Amino acid sequence: MNHSEEIDIGQVRAFLQRAFSPDAAALSESLHRLDQEGSWLAVTLGSSTVPRSGLAAIHAILRERWPGHDIEVRSGNTIHRGGTGIGDGRHIVVILGGKGGVGKSTIAVNLAITLAAMGRRVGLLDGDLNAPDLHHLLGISAPREANTTHWDLWRTSVLPPSGWLRPVTRYGMDVVSIGLTFADTVAPTISGRETIAALLRRLVFETSWSADILVIDAPPGTGEEVQIMLRQLPISAAIMVTTPQDLAQMDAGRTVSLLRESGIPVIGMVQNMAYLPCPHCDETIDLFSGSQRLEQAGVAVLGRIPFDTRLSEGADRGTPLVLGDERRSISREFVRIAAQTRTWLDAMPAG
Repeated sequence: MNHSEEIDIGQVRAFLQRAFSPDAAALSESLHRLDQEGSWLAVTLGSSTVPRSGLAAIHAILRERWPGHDIEVRSGNTIHRGGTGIGDGRHIVVILGGKGGVGKSTIAVNLAITLAAMGRRVGLLDGDLNAPDLHHLLGISAPREANTTHWDLWRTSVLPPSGWLRPVTRYGMDVVSIGLTFADTVAPTISGRETIAALLRRLVFETSWSADILVIDAPPGTGEEVQIMLRQLPISAAIMVTTPQDLAQMDAGRTVSLLRESGIPVIGMVQNMAYLPCPHCDETIDLFSGSQRLEQAGVAVLGRIPFDTRLSEGADRGTPLVLGDERRSISREFVRIAAQTRTWLDAMPAG
């Protein structure tokens, strides 16, 4: 089969009308447009009420007919590309913290690098739109002045792959951060539900990710940006980052409740700054009083990262610690966390 064969909307409509699924036949009349570029094919339904499950069913039928094409099905603001939403065997994992200052971004960076070192294709997206700093943690220089990047968020046409954003490659990963579009001294002011939602869709669905695991570093708390992210993106699972004390876990528990209300499973939590290794002996020192709040709520502990100034020093230099951990103790803990994450994702149903 010629994978770049021209396909018209009439062919797609006729095929859906003949499909076994009665829903596909009914939706065939609502086909609004079809866009194609090479082996990429986007089918847009005119109805804005089709749930993601309906788009998944249409996608499966079209993929069976045109197996050599990268197919996406759209309805309103919802896009489905197979699997959990962004493609077969591909996942979005969001890293969340109940409050700021728990080291969420540092955990996200080191976990993503570890997953890449284990042979997975990894993307890292800075989802904290108003406080982007992943580029700094990775040693990627921001421009000296504002970039002229045109986000074009309100376009009514479907953008083909040739117009998608191109990630920066760093430490074997795809990296995207809006912090790379303006100087570090500039304060971003991204607000409004529609603007935030459109920008998130642009960063996820209109970026040339090669990743099969896209790690998103989310803003802290349960505010508007996080709520929109959970609603708009086909997130496979979440990982919580918290410090051991009860107050931090109480705040994280609110985020876990929001995730469960949104139908997003929680793989587990990473306890950061869990203890201080004594520099003179093998003993450990608890910096915080411990809490079992999240474990009692059913959130498993994936790993415990000690308080180590090398983590912050590496972050300031743009050299994540797992790349230069001579003692290997922290690296081994990240391998443990990454292995559990990989196993959890691999066990997910295909669609």
